[in-house]
Amino acid sequence: MPGFRALILEDEEYNREFIKQILSEIPSVTEIFATAEGLEAAGWAEANRPHIALLDIELPGQKINGLDVARRISQLGGDTYIVFVTGYAKYALDSFDVHPYGFVPKPIKISKLRDLLEEIISRLERAEKVGSDVLTIKVNNEVTHLNLSDIVFIEVENHISLIHSLETTWEVRKSLKELEGMLGADFLRVHRSYIVNLTKIKKISETRDRSYEIEFSDYPKTALISRYYYPKYGELYQRIK
Repeated sequence: MPGFRALILEDEEYNREFIKQILSEIPSVTEIFATAEGLEAAGWAEANRPHIALLDIELPGQKINGLDVARRISQLGGDTYIVFVTGYAKYALDSFDVHPYGFVPKPIKISKLRDLLEEIISRLERAEKVGSDVLTIKVNNEVTHLNLSDIVFIEVENHISLIHSLETTWEVRKSLKELEGMLGADFLRVHRSYIVNLTKIKKISETRDRSYEIEFSDYPKTALISRYYYPKYGELYQRIK
């Protein structure tokens, strides 16, 4: 069984111990480091490269906050699943540059946290078995291997999933739900019709109908974020006016 490392940054002791307890119930999480200090969290992350990082953003009186720690983790490379545990909706859009996997709003709901962690662990375990750099699809009776780093986003059109890569667009007869389970930490379902590669996002803009449009680097087409559907950010987006 693989062993995964988890980092918790939370300045409220009750929440910190609560999150630690939930993580300790997962057998494949074999190392947990919990701290209230941003600098300590950043140092541990640099030395240990966590698989999961659950970070509080607001750390009053400290030199760096959770968003700063997330940025340092992102600069390390690797494939850390970053989750922000916060009650502040204002950080939702600012955090996209660190490719967070999701948000857990405060007050923390046990079911939401457990479901998110189970999803992350499932992805980590799958990556351990098959590797996380390639998506294998069947197109016209031929098996094709796509580098995940080349995929910009995936959308559904007329019940066909269109995989937009830097070179071409692939049509596959798999649902977004099926494809979602085959992708790595950089990919996130943001709409009932879209999965996006967070590393390719250039800009997110609010549209007239109060949804969000994604522009990508070096790719002309756009995708949408639904403020109602998006399971990781929806609850926060509903509080952004």
